[in-house]
Amino acid sequence: MRMNAPRTHLFARIIAAGVAVVLLSGCAETLMPTPVGFDKSGGDPFLNTPPSRQSTQLKVLVAADRKPAVHDASRGDPASKSGVDFFTNERDGSMQFGLATVEFTAKEPGWDYLVKQSRTEDRRSDPTLKMVGYEPLGSLWFGMPALDETPRDAEEAAITTIAEAVNAELSAARCKDIYIFIHGFNTSFVDNMTLGAEMFHYLGRDGVFINYGWPSQNSVFDYSADKSTASYSTRPFRLFLTRLAKRSNAERIHILAHSAGAPIAVEALRQLRLMHFSESNEATRSRYKIGRLVLVAPDMDLGDFENAVADGATAVPERTTIYISSHDKALDISAWMGGFARLGQPLSVLTPKNIAFLGAQEGVDIVDVFLAERMFGSWLGHSYFHDDPWVSTDVLLTLKHGLLPDARGLVRDPEESVFTFPADYPAKAAAAALRVCQPAPAVAPVVAPAVAPAVTPAVAPAANSAATPPAAEKSAADFNPEDR
Repeated sequence: MRMNAPRTHLFARIIAAGVAVVLLSGCAETLMPTPVGFDKSGGDPFLNTPPSRQSTQLKVLVAADRKPAVHDASRGDPASKSGVDFFTNERDGSMQFGLATVEFTAKEPGWDYLVKQSRTEDRRSDPTLKMVGYEPLGSLWFGMPALDETPRDAEEAAITTIAEAVNAELSAARCKDIYIFIHGFNTSFVDNMTLGAEMFHYLGRDGVFINYGWPSQNSVFDYSADKSTASYSTRPFRLFLTRLAKRSNAERIHILAHSAGAPIAVEALRQLRLMHFSESNEATRSRYKIGRLVLVAPDMDLGDFENAVADGATAVPERTTIYISSHDKALDISAWMGGFARLGQPLSVLTPKNIAFLGAQEGVDIVDVFLAERMFGSWLGHSYFHDDPWVSTDVLLTLKHGLLPDARGLVRDPEESVFTFPADYPAKAAAAALRVCQPAPAVAPVVAPAVAPAVTPAVAPAANSAATPPAAEKSAADFNPEDR
């Protein structure tokens, strides 16, 4: 849909939003507000936190198609210890993998106090988060195969090392799912690590969390460059999903994508579906272990999203949840610059035809955060998935527990075919969280299984198919990387 809003009014909002972003960029990272469903009156997300992760430090796996920074000891360059200078903002044909360490510092030391503060509704002081370490695990070439100069045995060794690291983290967890976070526009590598860490913290630190770091320029003035780079990162992300599904012991892979990161996830899933167009949706989903897709404030052209849906992008995940807001000034600016409506914009911008199309898609839920943002939203209104305690609760209940909207306490607007937050949402969210946050039964220790061999695994027959789905059709540039 073409934007018809007065451009002079939107230009003023651009200037104001730009000033706000610059002012906010210097703030220290503090723990996000306590999600309303997980405060002391609601469910305890830390009931099943693995003992090895009950610490003020948290490990977050990293996959980044950023160029590593070069450190020359002969000229006095310091060795990177915190990741601040470990990556540049440049694109790279290789994807770097590592393990970041984030430190949570509260007024008092220890895990018990951190949990207490994490479940306190109105904190007198917020714990701070700081990235304090980064351990490289290796890199894989995800550029054009013809330019790959890595020996096959060296590449296989790197794949094995990375897969072992993922599987070791899985073996230490009760939940055998992987959560991937794709950040948005104007962010740094370190900021993304702390943001991902706080989301993993409220996921109960169970399962495996991977922060996908595409090379944002970390500047409010480089929006066009970031959008181009996000498009460039679609193929590396797809190849990463392929490797992860084949070589890890994960049961399911869930994706949380914010802002300009949303098109990366959607387009990658679209490509996977087109590559396997001759098999059922269920077979493709099983092949790549795709669980839930959560898009928050998605900065994606609405027409592009409709095309992706028509090609089967939302048929691959178990369920897709889209969060939209009328308070999102960042998407107002994006729509003004691009000339067309964005997926995460309010219903007033979308035509009845747009809404009907989105509402008709099986397994797709649209959540309008208007009421929550009116009460708790920030001025810019673009980061509500972690700074709005109502919305963050709903995102966590969706991502971790897969609850349907009505089970999460939302209500359906019959006129708009979207879900909204009722006035009594806190009580409903607390009740929902209490239902799902139950102590897990004790289990015997499990030895981490061996890394899966580099062969295409057999896929269980789909529910609507009696035969095993065929192998992926070969495409010229992609076959070699995805077959490893």
